[in-house]
Amino acid sequence: MGIHVDVYKPVTREGDWFHNYDCTNGGESHTARGFTVMNAEGPHKPCADYPAATLVVEGRGRWKILSLIPDSKKNDWNMFGGNYAGCSDSRFGKLCEKLIGGKWYGAVAIHDRVPSNDWEYPIKTCVR
Repeated sequence: MGIHVDVYKPVTREGDWFHNYDCTNGGESHTARGFTVMNAEGPHKPCADYPAATLVVEGRGRWKILSLIPDSKKNDWNMFGGNYAGCSDSRFGKLCEKLIGGKWYGAVAIHDRVPSNDWEYPIKTCVR
């Protein structure tokens, strides 16, 4: 049982070069409404719209990074896919503060991108 967090994505518009582009490379945050944070106390069970994920901290000393890693990706080499997770539930904020050992406010990067060997991306040149 855990708490639900919502997925926050960049807003793109028709004509943007990355409009409708999946930066997660097939990660859950591209299609899921949110995640169920399993290491936070709460009343919710994981489901299709809110798959299970774990909030983790990485780093040492003053430099600590919070990441939300879906359970389906915890055994893979994963990275930030461009989307964030957050909610207004104080239990989420308290878990973030407990993990980093200090004050916390904001959203957490979702690490649901797993690169593949045949991975390609559009190369764009910035023109000013």
